[in-house]
Amino acid sequence: MGTCTICHREDLDTISGVCADCITRNRKSVRQKKRSVKLVVVLLIFLAGLYGFQYLSSTGILQKSLENISEKATQTTNEIENKVSTVSPIQQSPKNPDLATLYQYALGIVNKDRKDHGLPPVVLSDIGSAQNHADDELKNNYFSHWNTNNVKPYVTYTELGGKNAVAENDFYKYSYCPSVICFQNNFDPYQVIKEGEYEMMYNDSQSNWGHRDNILEPHHTHVNFGIAYNHERFYFVEHFETNLISWQALKLNGNQLIMNGKYPAGYSLYNVDIFEDPSPVSLTGKELDNSSPYNKGFYDQGNLVGVAVQKPSYFSKYVECSVGKIQLDTSDGQKKCVDYILYNNSPVSNSINMVLDLSKWLSQGGSLHTLYVTLLDKNGNQVEATSITLEDLK
Repeated sequence: MGTCTICHREDLDTISGVCADCITRNRKSVRQKKRSVKLVVVLLIFLAGLYGFQYLSSTGILQKSLENISEKATQTTNEIENKVSTVSPIQQSPKNPDLATLYQYALGIVNKDRKDHGLPPVVLSDIGSAQNHADDELKNNYFSHWNTNNVKPYVTYTELGGKNAVAENDFYKYSYCPSVICFQNNFDPYQVIKEGEYEMMYNDSQSNWGHRDNILEPHHTHVNFGIAYNHERFYFVEHFETNLISWQALKLNGNQLIMNGKYPAGYSLYNVDIFEDPSPVSLTGKELDNSSPYNKGFYDQGNLVGVAVQKPSYFSKYVECSVGKIQLDTSDGQKKCVDYILYNNSPVSNSINMVLDLSKWLSQGGSLHTLYVTLLDKNGNQVEATSITLEDLK
């Protein structure tokens, strides 16, 4: 018999100074707290499962994750916490490397693919055309070879100082949240670059392997990259350059184009063509994503409007299809009657030294004109050596 140290009642049977009624009430309180803890843990695991639905659905493991959560909801607290750690979709935020580091990483992957196919490496270029395009895509939320000025890659390349030929590959990855319960996504840039290169090399059949062919073009000498991303979208752009002609002079003087340069032994001059594109206009991201030709997934050289040909020898001339026009066989097998001009090239081998009068095209205004110089290699293969937009030539 004694006094309870909890309720302070007297003349009661006690164990270690606590009566039986207080011992019973304390046990009920402890069990209730344990039930509360378990309910909270189960609720948290379900919310993590909801996020798994949002983020993991793209990886194909949604159904299994939710089933496992349901089956294990009655496990002990420690077991449930262990299960959360195995299915939690929260990505670890990688360190944010600078663009120069990512460029070098991308260059290594590209050159490994080229080496694996017996091709020489490309060198990192200092032209910023690919980065310009990636930044524009991210800022305006679209995916297209055109940009918001309605121009193609070679126009931007020329604007930023390029004087040879360029060809673009463009890769895009996105994440999305179909609910309001989402943790912030963080892309691992190294992983996405690696994935993008792999997709363009080995999963490109829908593009008729055009991206793969671009990576493995044997005449490419340089590449510049564009990498831009946030928590929802990642853009990886490759601009492969063919810098075969070393220009001593390439400039416009009025409508006169002065061309003075050298190209490697084993090549010869084949064609000088002029193509036309519409003048720049402002486009929105929605217009680029939802209207043709911007959303087709490929781009062309524009519309063939003229050609420069070697001045014929004395007492000979070109057969004209109309006054001031000659007939050409186009790459798609058609015949086209276009304007032409004559040039006299330098007799020195492996060199270009000419002045072209481009008044026929540049004096009209209202459009852009791109000059394509085509060389032949020693095996007779055509090699696009320039894609320079004359209105932007600096």
